[in-house]
Amino acid sequence: MKHIIMSVTVSALAAVLLSSCEKETCKGTEGVFMTIDATVVTPVSTRMTGSVNDEGGISFSWDSEESITVISFNRSGITAVDEFDSYGEEGRDKAVFSGTWTGNEGDKVICLYPSVGTYEGVSIFDGVRVGSPTIYIRNLSVPASPLKDNDLSEVSSVDVMIGEVDLDKDLASVRLSHQISVFRIEATLVNVPYEAPYGSPYDQARVNSISISARDPNAWDEDDQDVVFVQMSGIDVNTEGYTGEMFPIELGKQDYYLLDSGNNSSFSLIDEDQVKMTFYVPVRTYGDLEEGYELIFRFGGNYYDDDQESRVSIDAFPAGVKRKVITEKLTIEKGKVYSFKVTI
Repeated sequence: MKHIIMSVTVSALAAVLLSSCEKETCKGTEGVFMTIDATVVTPVSTRMTGSVNDEGGISFSWDSEESITVISFNRSGITAVDEFDSYGEEGRDKAVFSGTWTGNEGDKVICLYPSVGTYEGVSIFDGVRVGSPTIYIRNLSVPASPLKDNDLSEVSSVDVMIGEVDLDKDLASVRLSHQISVFRIEATLVNVPYEAPYGSPYDQARVNSISISARDPNAWDEDDQDVVFVQMSGIDVNTEGYTGEMFPIELGKQDYYLLDSGNNSSFSLIDEDQVKMTFYVPVRTYGDLEEGYELIFRFGGNYYDDDQESRVSIDAFPAGVKRKVITEKLTIEKGKVYSFKVTI
């Protein structure tokens, strides 16, 4: 796991997240043995714990164990999938990855992070197998754990990085670029989030989910909110189609759990007049938030229904649907953090 120190401004975004790696190669008995000297510039990275500071940027260090997946491909598709590992002192700035490359001379080579050998990698990537011409990247909320108050750890678990390897004689290098952005959502609960049935105490209404979507008000379909956020994308891994960029396959709202997925969310009116919490949400976008678009936050959860004598789930509390009209075009750039304030 990596450790991260992060700071954000109230209104804008944090630093661009990039990383670079250098590789040295030597002949092995099978394939080519490689060591990768990885230097990370300012990324939000996978498997890390986080905190907010006052320095205005993002920084992290490698954990004691890290891994990447090295993909080789030719005109037809993937020819080899290799795992590279790094071991060292937790908190280090640099990491050396080692592994055996089994690709062919003339192949194009890229790296995936997180490794497909990890839980997050298995949940995020599909099509990472010999012969496949395309790798698919699933919805980030699938492998993400519930988002905790002011904690970057779950965001980092679904950070996606891709980089093309430059093979030059005995030296190989790769620069990994981040494929996600992060929304920092400061949510304040000041209203009863649901008009509970008669006899149901307000403090049993609990907020534990959030969905984010964007809507073009000029669209024909009033319910069309699939104009910006990516649920599934792909990247061609054949030399005929590879561009280094992911392309969208399915657009749609982003759904996440807050704090927990059960009935014990502390984001509720119990003995407090208001509750304020901050959540870091990983997102992928396609296109810009154009002027006039609506950015929609939906807070849902559950409440206790006396008539049914059980808790009832709700996708969005009536007071939990918040729309922000984009007054100036906003381009959501990969690797940056954007801050929003929402009052429920």
